[in-house]
Amino acid sequence: MNKLNRAQKDKVRRFAAVADASEDVALKILKDARWDLEVGLEAFFTMPTAAAASSTDPAVLEALYAKYRAEDDDEDMIGAAGIEQLCEDIGIDPIDPVILVVSLKMDAASMGKYTKEEFMGGMRKMGVDSAAKLRAKLPALRAELRDERKFKEVYEYSFNFSKELNQKSLPLETASAMWKVLLTNRWALVDEWCEFLAAQHDKAITHDTWSQALEFSKAIGPDLEGYDPAGAWPYLIDEFVEHKLEAKNKGNDQA
Repeated sequence: MNKLNRAQKDKVRRFAAVADASEDVALKILKDARWDLEVGLEAFFTMPTAAAASSTDPAVLEALYAKYRAEDDDEDMIGAAGIEQLCEDIGIDPIDPVILVVSLKMDAASMGKYTKEEFMGGMRKMGVDSAAKLRAKLPALRAELRDERKFKEVYEYSFNFSKELNQKSLPLETASAMWKVLLTNRWALVDEWCEFLAAQHDKAITHDTWSQALEFSKAIGPDLEGYDPAGAWPYLIDEFVEHKLEAKNKGNDQA
């Protein structure tokens, strides 16, 4: 640490605090990440499970699971009420998109529950065994939402996570709710898109439409700049564009 400048020393301390790691570990990872704190934290939290699991206490983790477990359910799992309590304990709203990052780390198969295997495995993967430690990890987990590649992984995961078992499509109401959780502040048209679907479509959303909506949100501006009618967009997106253009033309005529 003596050969580091003030900014580097500060990053080592911040890394160690967020990752609950030693300064030696923080120093090594930050050097590998060329002193990019977010990149280093992402690398740390995606380390092999065995490395992260070494920082968890099995007995403490077992007690944590027992705290949130649904006692009135025959299945050994944490139910919706337990997940809501976990969110409260780590200081987030249950509809905060960061909980989807947590669920992805757990490889949770269905919304509204964590099996014991999912919860224990995910917590070990993240290297945490308490709500306080998970709360300390939130900045690094949020950083994944700002990374385009990681965000797309969370977005794609959310489709299967949200749909009913054995169903290929996502109910429109659920899809709209998930779009608003994931794309608010990322896509200016997300509310108009959901309103259009509710009024004009009212059917389940396919995986193709789900995936292409993200691509559309990134490629096409809020005034539809960049849209090519000859492009290979799903018909729902084409109809949405036509709907907006008709509304715009109507407004111009009335003016």
